[in-house]
Amino acid sequence: MELLINYFIKNILWIFVIIIILGKFFYPKIIGKAGEYWVKKELKKLPKDNYKILNDVMLYSNGLYHQIDHIVISKYGIFVIETKKYNGYISGNEYDKKWIQNNKYYINNPIHQNYGHVKCLEEILNLSIDKFIPIICIPSPVKLRITSKNYVLRLYELNNTILSYKNIVIENQDHIYNKLNSLNIMDKKKRKEHIKNTKEIIKNNNQDSINKCPKCGSKLVYRKSKYGVFIGCSNYPKCKYKKNK
Repeated sequence: MELLINYFIKNILWIFVIIIILGKFFYPKIIGKAGEYWVKKELKKLPKDNYKILNDVMLYSNGLYHQIDHIVISKYGIFVIETKKYNGYISGNEYDKKWIQNNKYYINNPIHQNYGHVKCLEEILNLSIDKFIPIICIPSPVKLRITSKNYVLRLYELNNTILSYKNIVIENQDHIYNKLNSLNIMDKKKRKEHIKNTKEIIKNNNQDSINKCPKCGSKLVYRKSKYGVFIGCSNYPKCKYKKNK
């Protein structure tokens, strides 16, 4: 027993380092799944007679795979929900290709991503686009400054927004639910391949954004001042963004 304790004490630093590395590696996935879990739990509170719910749906349309976090099917419309668990401060509008996080980093605009999901469902179900309500749900306490006619909601706003729709626009919600459920791709290999391809696209997009100003999108360049060299926006003086080297 004493030998075991001594071994543990001698190796505790390495154990701690390994835990930190594993935590950093799996953190984005854990956070993402936690956000989807809370949204899923909230959607379960909707009346089951009028609202059919599908979670983590993968569909194939026009040569592309689409992984949709949540679909709520009702006679009042089909709600297409993308969950994003952000931290810090997010700014942008619905037309921007990228949003800005903490005034430093670009992140993909999830409204554009969700629009792709809506178009996929429009094609598969042969329904007009006005039957779909796209929603971005953010369950984390991030500070938002988003200008959008589309719904960008907190978790506590989600169900009230869905329940606010009262006009009947769909009469075959059970058929739609069954069709999407049958088309949901459950093959683990295809799902892993889709996730891998998505990560590669995000990585390439982020690489393209490294040398762009997060405020105006202009090129970042080295500039000089009486205090030394710094990285600033080439659109100066209209844009006065700068960052540390």
